[in-house]
Amino acid sequence: MAGATSKGLALAGALLIAACGNNSASGAQASADSTTKAVYNDDPAGVSSNFDDTLKTQVTRSEVGILSDQMHRLGDYRGLTFVNSDPNKNEYTYRAGFSSGTMRIVVRLDPDGKFSAYRVFPQEQ
Repeated sequence: MAGATSKGLALAGALLIAACGNNSASGAQASADSTTKAVYNDDPAGVSSNFDDTLKTQVTRSEVGILSDQMHRLGDYRGLTFVNSDPNKNEYTYRAGFSSGTMRIVVRLDPDGKFSAYRVFPQEQ
């Protein structure tokens, strides 16, 4: 995003998904869903609860709020759909579904199963 919007999405990308403590696709998806719900609900503590220590320091109330507003403009949150993964990076891509659109969410897990990155991309045209 340009300005605050770009920064918010970049940070959101870096911060929006929590891991359940395992590196499986289903564990990553469950954690990503939980974190995405926390973003949607404008809950910064819930957003960062399963981030690694470095990523936690990047979460701000204002950026979570900006991303929450963007999600709400797409309607009701309906969950995540697995798109693909890159095992070499321990990275997973999902489509976040809303009643009026989608967003792409990419997460990366550290060796402990915590999110070291969470990226949110605007609705794909």
